[in-house]
Amino acid sequence: MKENWVKIFSSLELIQVKLAEDILKQHGIESHIFNKPDSAFPGTTFVELYTLPEKAEEAVKILKEHEME
Repeated sequence: MKENWVKIFSSLELIQVKLAEDILKQHGIESHIFNKPDSAFPGTTFVELYTLPEKAEEAVKILKEHEME
């Protein structure tokens, strides 16, 4: 993942984040999935979706339109 990317979506469910990534891809917005283990809850992984800072506002708007908040 490139430096300065912005987190735009997160979930405990990888499938939810993959769906959000696909929606953004359909709109021409590059994004990247990052799995972040939670040290407070072993076995729990937060999955986060990042995009470029200049695309973040548009990406969040698109995800809201698709009820991915």
